[in-house]
Formats: sequence, C-alpha cells, structure tokens
Amino acid sequence: MRRRAAWLLLLVLPACNEHLAHPAPPMDRFFFPSGLALTPVAGGNQALLVVSANFDLRYDKQEGATLLSVDPSDTAVGGSLGRADGVLAKLGPGAQLGSYAGTVGVADEVTCPGALGGPQAFVASRYTHRLYRFPLQDGAVAPCSLAKLCQFDLEPDLYDPAPVGLACRADGARRSLWVSYLRSPWIGGFQPGTGWLSEFNIDNLNAEPRTIALAPGPVGDMAYDGQFDRLYAVGRFAGLSAPLYILDLPACSHDHEDPTGKKDCPTARVQTVDLYSALRGAELVGIALSNPQPGRPRMAYVSARVFDETYAASTASRPPFDIGGALLVLELEEGVSGEPSARVRQVVPIGLGAGLVRVLPKRAGLGDLVVVPSAGDGSLYLFDDETHEVVRIISVDQGTGAPEAGHAPYGLVVEDRGAEALVYVAAFADWTVSVLRVPLASPDEADLLRYPPEPGSTGPGKPMRIGRARQ
Repeated sequence: MRRRAAWLLLLVLPACNEHLAHPAPPMDRFFFPSGLALTPVAGGNQALLVVSANFDLRYDKQEGATLLSVDPSDTAVGGSLGRADGVLAKLGPGAQLGSYAGTVGVADEVTCPGALGGPQAFVASRYTHRLYRFPLQDGAVAPCSLAKLCQFDLEPDLYDPAPVGLACRADGARRSLWVSYLRSPWIGGFQPGTGWLSEFNIDNLNAEPRTIALAPGPVGDMAYDGQFDRLYAVGRFAGLSAPLYILDLPACSHDHEDPTGKKDCPTARVQTVDLYSALRGAELVGIALSNPQPGRPRMAYVSARVFDETYAASTASRPPFDIGGALLVLELEEGVSGEPSARVRQVVPIGLGAGLVRVLPKRAGLGDLVVVPSAGDGSLYLFDDETHEVVRIISVDQGTGAPEAGHAPYGLVVEDRGAEALVYVAAFADWTVSVLRVPLASPDEADLLRYPPEPGSTGPGKPMRIGRARQ
C-alpha cells in the first residue's frame, strides 16, 4: 500500500510543481530509466545507452531527462556492473534532453550502415515535443551544441511523441527514422486516438518529415523487417480492438527520387490485423520479429496487457487496472497477391504489466528464444519457441519478497555473446539495470548475473546491478 501511495504521489507531482524552478539533472546515475540500446566500441565491446525519463519532473522540465553511455562490463574489469556504490563507468559526459523521454534508437554500422553523420542516437521527448539526435564517438554520448543539428520539430497537431524505430535497407536506399505519437485530436476525418507515424530521412533530418495516419490505436512499439522492407507496429488502447499495423514501404524514401526518377514517392501500403478476437481485452505493448531461418516461417512476438473488456465497454475508456498479461506468438504469412497477414498461433499467459519484448540471437535450426518482463510483479519470462513454452521465470527473492530484476522492469536490449546472450533489463521504479545471462543451448539455466553467495548461505547470491538503487 505504501508503494502504491508513493506512485500516486508521483503522478500528481508534475501538476503541483509546474511553476517551480528545478535544478539540472544528475549526470552520474539513472532515474526512471525508460530506454536502452547497445552500440559497438573499440575492441569488440559494447556501450550501453540508457535514457532517464525524469518522470516526476524533479529536474528541469526542458532539459531534465538524460542519455548516458556506460561500460556495462563487470566492475572487476573496470565496468559498471556490480559496483557496490552504484558509480557508473561512463563513456563521455552524456547529454540532457526534454523530460518524459522514451525509447532510444541507434543508427550505426550494424543497424544502419553508411548513414551520413556517423553513429548517432535518437530519442523523442513528450514534454518538449521534439526529436533529439546525439552523435556517438566510439560509444560515447556528448551534448550537441548546434540546435539545428540535434533538435527537430515534430508534427505540431499530434501529442506525446515517444517510441522511435529505425528502418534501414541493406542497399542504403532507405535510412528512415520513425516516430509515433501516443495522443491525437480530431484531424480532418481522423478521430482522436488514431495511430500516426512520422518518417524522417536520417541522411537529411532537416527535411520535412512525412506523417501518415493508420487507424484507431496509437503506436506503442515498432519492428522493421529488412528482408521485405516492411515495418510492423502495434497499436495501444483503441476500444475493443488490438491493431497490428503492417506497412509495406515503397522503393523510395519520402524525400528521395524513386528508381524511375520520380520525386513524388508514394506512401506506405498499410494492412491492419485485429488481434482482439484471439485475446479478449488485449492492449498491445511491444513487438519483436523472429530471426530469419531457411525453412522456418517468419514469426512476430507481441506482448500484451489484458484488461476487463466489460468495464471498457461500459465506460468507453481504458480500465485503470489490468487483469492479466500475455505473449502472442504470430505466424507471418504472404497472401496469394503478396499482401502480408498474420495468424495467431499461440497465446502464452504471463504476469501483469507486460513490457517490451525482445528476441535473442539465432539458434541455427531451432525456434527463437524470447524475453518479456512483467512490470506489475517484477518478473522476467523466457519463452522458447522450439518447445512452445515458458522455460524460465525470474521472479522474487524468496527471503525478501522483492523482485530480483527490480521493481517495474520494462525496457530491454540484447547483446549477442556467441554461445550465450546477455539481456539488459531496466527497472523503471528502482533506477537500475540488471543483466540476465541466457545460455542459448540450455535456456532453462538462464539467471541474473549475481554476486557470490554469502558464507553459509544455501541460496544464490544477490543480483548484480548497474547504477545506484533508488533510496
């Protein structure tokens, strides 16, 4: 009850503090981490990028969120993981941006080869209604002093830009950044709550973005399929529907000539698949695509929160509470005329408050491993699409009752370590990042990276963290 009361207080603080002066945010710790990404650094290592959202507006509203880059390796080799004092091994000074920042997208030689301007990170702010670009130098984040190179206007008639997604073709013909909006008013013939997407050209961010309307249901997460040049997006609450959007992108980028020399590039063809009949009361949250493998169908994995549809129908609004959570396993198909579709193959129950979903590295000849957190109970679920079941759940410490991955885990990013994968998990309420180690050949042995057990203890050691836990 005390924790719940604290969260209710946080929700009203922004309104109460609207006219108060606030200090600059700290650049030495995380606070309400909302987005994670990885980018390569010299020596074959990775830098971990972490967005802190400034959720309670404790710090300056215009520049109260931060993007920090840290070394995620063990403290024994000079990294951030497992430092008793929570001190971060930072790469570069970090940068400030507008509050209520969301996910972070990284364009580098892995995700978007050849992009002009080199490696760069993108984050949108719901408070300032702007898109931010930060150059990366060997994984380090530094402030961008020239506003026209690092801050970009978004569609003025749409509200709450949050998720960002990359769509980069291997041949360089498309290097797009997509931004979605969580709220919208009536715009022409499009009703409030319509899903909208703005497409930026990464090579020319000052060019006017193209903004397109989808259908009722604001986009909460996106995934790009480079094999078919196709963007998948999931819509949030839209009444008694759960829309999955499938965008077949044209051969040209919106401000480039197409292969025939025409400058008027057509818009994407949009298909909408309603998943509500497969899971009544579903609100879609996250999406990830399977690893392409010869002879195996392409899959999509969608996390969903489940609400009471009777309450929703009677009030015409999203219920303030959930009654469940699920992972939807979809088989992606091509119609006879090439149109895409999706079929629900399995609905896997998980805990309350489903977060984002991520797919682990490919296991040749085997189905994917998929990880999804449940913020409501602090659990991590590892699903094996070869056996079609959850093979590991990381839940609470049996001694303390506290979630081992931290309170309100939500954001995820996966590092490929060859025979194993590391999954970095941001605990929004605890201000830390935990690391789940998954042996790809034996996923049922997955566990958080931990300290050695206490002398005389029969249980596992305490989980190691990156960052300083919230006091």
